[in-house]
Amino acid sequence: MGILFEAFQPVIPIFVVIFMLITVITMMINTKNGYQLDSISKKIKYLSVIGLTMSLVGIFLVTLMPTSNDSDIVQMTPFESIKDLWYYATTEALINSVLMNIVLFIPASFFLYIIIRKELLTTILCLLLSIFIETMQYLMPIGRITSIDDTILNSIGGITGVLLGIIFLKFKNVYYALFGGKQRNNIK
Repeated sequence: MGILFEAFQPVIPIFVVIFMLITVITMMINTKNGYQLDSISKKIKYLSVIGLTMSLVGIFLVTLMPTSNDSDIVQMTPFESIKDLWYYATTEALINSVLMNIVLFIPASFFLYIIIRKELLTTILCLLLSIFIETMQYLMPIGRITSIDDTILNSIGGITGVLLGIIFLKFKNVYYALFGGKQRNNIK
């Protein structure tokens, strides 16, 4: 986990500042337009929009941050980079690389699913986002490795986020069925 913190350390202050700016700006816009977060449904939607926005900011900060690699590396054979990590890197580096690519997309797909409530569309959008990022890593001179494995792992993270979103909504519906009474009708 220390390696992940060191890898993300340069973007953490930027992320925090952007988070505070987005939160303040959206709250000002909501207040100016008279939009009130007066129901649990509105609060969940608002927090999901903030969560999705910050997840996307985090994804772009992490994946498009320049590295010290001199050459552009493209790996289009599925699982080739994972095999290379398996044979030539430490176990910690392998776990961090695989987990980071999966975990990176879980929050974005979770919040996107909460907003649009369509499993297949959310999964496709996460796949397209991953392909876009890998394409940008290839096109931009930032020393990043473009790998089909990243797209596969990001998609696994996207699917995991959708599953967590489905579970969250099921628990929310059960909670309102048991304890919410009239508010259950406001849950859409």
